Amino acid sequence: MITIQKTASEWLAEAEVELAQANEAWRGGNAGKGRVGSRRAAGMALKAWLEAGARPVGQGQVYGTSFMHHLRAVADDGELPVAIREAGWRLAARPAPEGGFQVPLPQGLTPMQDAQAIMTWCQSLLAH
Repeated sequence: MITIQKTASEWLAEAEVELAQANEAWRGGNAGKGRVGSRRAAGMALKAWLEAGARPVGQGQVYGTSFMHHLRAVADDGELPVAIREAGWRLAARPAPEGGFQVPLPQGLTPMQDAQAIMTWCQSLLAH
């Protein structure tokens, strides 16, 4: 079996495409496809962040191997900004927020906005 490794830039580029498709689905009335695409887009951005060595070797395992694992881990990672943790929690559809969540859900917030917040955060960290 051949495994193809992607660079952080490739993951981020795929995330942008995925988010655009999610937004199109959402606007077309397919909320389910919009949510799934948003989760995938955020997960791809987090994959780029993790692949770039964002977490020490042992700690990176907590983030798992799937995009949903990444989102759940973000929601529980007390070292991350609260807004990013909350976006991860909403995208992962967690049953109850963990401690430290302070911001009420803004009116009209969509999964695409949460995914975009995570993507922008990852992009800013990878740019440094």
